[in-house]
Amino acid sequence: MDDVRFVYENYAKMSASEIAEKLGISKFQVNKIVNELRKRGVEIPKKIGKKINVYDAFVEELKKKGNI
Repeated sequence: MDDVRFVYENYAKMSASEIAEKLGISKFQVNKIVNELRKRGVEIPKKIGKKINVYDAFVEELKKKGNI
């Protein structure tokens, strides 16, 4: 029950890998907890911070330097 509560409270702020490492469970188990809660009507927000697209970041960097 503590694992489920931790996933619920931290899923939007942490990656599944970070949660899994902290709880000592697999990333698959973290995703399973999220899916089961959502199936039962619990609203778990989507991830807040998405990974930066490295290609977009590189192009932006080039634009700032005036190379494009």
